[in-house]
Amino acid sequence: MMSLTDLLPPSQFLLNQMGINQDMLKQGQLSRWQRVQYRAVINWLTKHSPSPSASNLEKVNGYLQACHHLFEVENWEAAGKILSVRLNTPTHDQLHNQLNTWGYYREYLDLFTTLLGKLDSDWEMTLLNGLGNLYNALSDYQTAIDYQRQHLEVAKTASDRQSEGLALGNLGLNFYFMGNYHQAIQYSEQSLTIVQEINDRRAEGAALGNLGLAYNALGYFNKAIEYQGRRLEIVTVINDRRGQREALGNLGLAHQSLGNFAQAIDFHQQSLEISQEISNQLGEEQALGNLGLSYASTGNYVKAIECHQKSFEIAKSIGDRKGESNSLANLGNIAIYTGNYPEAIELHQRSLIIAQNIQDRRSEATSLGCLGSIYDAVGDYDTAITYHQQHLEIVVDIGNRAGEAAALGALGNAFYSLNDYDQAVSYYQQFLDISETVGDRSGQGVALGSLGNLYFALGDYQRAIEYYQQRLGIAKEIGDRRGEANALCNLGAVFIRSEQYSEAVESLQAALEIVVPLKIRYLEATALQNLAAVYRKLEQYKMALQYCNHALTIATELGIPLAQDCQELKESLHDEQSDNS
Repeated sequence: MMSLTDLLPPSQFLLNQMGINQDMLKQGQLSRWQRVQYRAVINWLTKHSPSPSASNLEKVNGYLQACHHLFEVENWEAAGKILSVRLNTPTHDQLHNQLNTWGYYREYLDLFTTLLGKLDSDWEMTLLNGLGNLYNALSDYQTAIDYQRQHLEVAKTASDRQSEGLALGNLGLNFYFMGNYHQAIQYSEQSLTIVQEINDRRAEGAALGNLGLAYNALGYFNKAIEYQGRRLEIVTVINDRRGQREALGNLGLAHQSLGNFAQAIDFHQQSLEISQEISNQLGEEQALGNLGLSYASTGNYVKAIECHQKSFEIAKSIGDRKGESNSLANLGNIAIYTGNYPEAIELHQRSLIIAQNIQDRRSEATSLGCLGSIYDAVGDYDTAITYHQQHLEIVVDIGNRAGEAAALGALGNAFYSLNDYDQAVSYYQQFLDISETVGDRSGQGVALGSLGNLYFALGDYQRAIEYYQQRLGIAKEIGDRRGEANALCNLGAVFIRSEQYSEAVESLQAALEIVVPLKIRYLEATALQNLAAVYRKLEQYKMALQYCNHALTIATELGIPLAQDCQELKESLHDEQSDNS
């Protein structure tokens, strides 16, 4: 646990910078009220002594209280100096930035709103940008946009092209988090033009990275990789190690979207190593979380859990409440994959409580959606629908169109489980319509696959095949290998049901050709189980048992519910083989 003296610079040095000392208190021009306030500043900075086990907020509380006493005497410049102090954390961030990292948003908001309009234009831009970033973190995107637009106007008035580029870039990020990816691209491109014009290479890398994020969200994964690759080239040349860490992490996420999990793991591992090298604990936490996602995608849940638990521990140690919430949610998702629903509910509830406490509405919505999916899986459909409706209300309120589409799709799944196909198709169609409106090709593919599942359940196999083929076409177009394999597995299943066995074998073998080298093991088990079902229909029991045993081995290793289905299929195959021998 970092002590107060380890965390904060010497208080006397700061007092000297501000020109506040005992001699000053004796000056006749100060009123008694002013002397009381300045004496409080000195006392808070020199005598505040929290215990070593105190929270990070309590450790810096002396500095924050000193700020408030300076506010009383309207010494805004001195308060600004306190907030600009660099802490002895691994990232050496200024106090105000560190409060944001720790998730002390209320304190941050109070300080910045008080100072707004009280200092010079440079400080004004810092405050407007900080408030914009704060409200972005709180998922209040419209307020964030309002502050960044004010930031942009001040930058233009001051002819500060660097700040203008920063404001445009942050506006791009605001629209990205809202799910308005095309507008995000427009602002990011404007930012890129300015920072290239002024030859700000670090900002150029950031703008390219933001464009990569937007294209990744739209499902244009190869284009995302191109932009992140360009960013990596720039930050490597200028030796921006933090930028390298971020670029490598984003490249990992893009490759993960493509299903290139080995490459994704390699990029995330490099990001982790740089984070450790530069003692960036936040970066280390994020890299471990991303590694956990990649390992989970390959079915390596033991390794995934190890990464997420390490990520959680770091988040807790540095006071990153948002990171704690994310790690718990990721662990909860693994519990879902392995069918451990009670544990999944507990983890997502813990994640939800943190998100609500720090007013992170985007994470709150995600947790509510996950809880809805869990209750859907255990057959408590009314509770599932309640959670999904809460999820939908939040994403609509914060203007997150992509999140709205996902919530509608999840509601469709719940009504599908209830066999209320009219409601389900209505929600799926809305999911598809919004995805098309925002240009989310990946979302369109998922929506089409959901419609395929619905018509499969209705016994309208031809229509199911049409939707699955559209899903397959989009997956191929955007390079989504996992989505392609999913669509092929679904086609294989519907071909079995419609007694088109040669087409089923062709689709399932094609799925295996994708998932085996990519090590997507749960899909490999699904394809193998379906192949066993095909050969069962063809009464080729020896071949069916081979595929079934292989699927059972994988499903058992993964600890997923499919293992039970495979075991039952194996027993049925043995019985049928005996009857026909």
